[in-house]
Amino acid sequence: MRTNNMRKFVALFACLLCVGGVSAQSIKDIRINEVLVKNTDSYEDDYGHRSGWIELHNTGYSNVNVAGNYLTIRRGDKSVTYKIPKNDPRTAIPPQGYVVFFADGIGSKGTFYTNFTLDQTGEIYLLDASGRGPAVDSVKYSIADLKDDVSFGWIQESPNSGEVWKELPSTTPGATNNVIEFESRAELFRELDPVGIVMAITAMSVVFCALILLYLVFKRVGIVMKNRAARKENEAKGVTASVVETKKTMTEGPSGEMIAAIGIALRKYEDDLHDLESTVLTINRVARAYSPWSSKIYGLMQMPQRKK
Repeated sequence: MRTNNMRKFVALFACLLCVGGVSAQSIKDIRINEVLVKNTDSYEDDYGHRSGWIELHNTGYSNVNVAGNYLTIRRGDKSVTYKIPKNDPRTAIPPQGYVVFFADGIGSKGTFYTNFTLDQTGEIYLLDASGRGPAVDSVKYSIADLKDDVSFGWIQESPNSGEVWKELPSTTPGATNNVIEFESRAELFRELDPVGIVMAITAMSVVFCALILLYLVFKRVGIVMKNRAARKENEAKGVTASVVETKKTMTEGPSGEMIAAIGIALRKYEDDLHDLESTVLTINRVARAYSPWSSKIYGLMQMPQRKK
């Protein structure tokens, strides 16, 4: 009974570890994607008011619920923390999705309204459900370096470069910051080869090389299979010849030379039996209970009478 309980406890503990590991891994997919501090003529909230806002982005490929996590603003030694309420389905950020929190200082307006503002220089932290560090993500901002209705966020400056945190050309709450469309490699190649000559030569070269490779492969496979078939045929011929020779020997019987050799060997064996003989004679008396020499038929003194 105690063994079964121990097994159940171990299984439950393993499940909790797995769930905790998945949750911790999921929250790490969330990042602070865009921040607007001075909002004078930009994005409005549901009440028609304008205030600074913070955008979170799910960089992963599974739903991540940020409920129970914390947004914190720190100014020097002071900090204000806002706990994201639970039981609101809108806090579940879909894969590659976005959610915006308005920093108007009135947290009683709803789930997406923090109890702090961004009107002073500081640093924004996203903390997990423990409320302690290390932070999932953080960004710093300075009021003196910011312009009205200009946001900062992660953006990709070129097709082959990574994303950097910098001033954005336009605010994009609830959407990707990469509003600049880059030409694809196909379009760039089309510009370099408008007629398609290079493309045709490249395609023909690829096909030709593929055919040569296939020819070499099949040729090699044919040689290997041919050698294997020849080896098996030779082995089969060797077995057949051995069987035929054995049958021939069994059918014809021993040859004359073999019979002569056997006869000579037997004769030599018989001759060798008399080469060494013992010079001692041993005479043993044989006692018999009946001897024909003492039979009564030889001691009759009277002739038997002939009956008429």
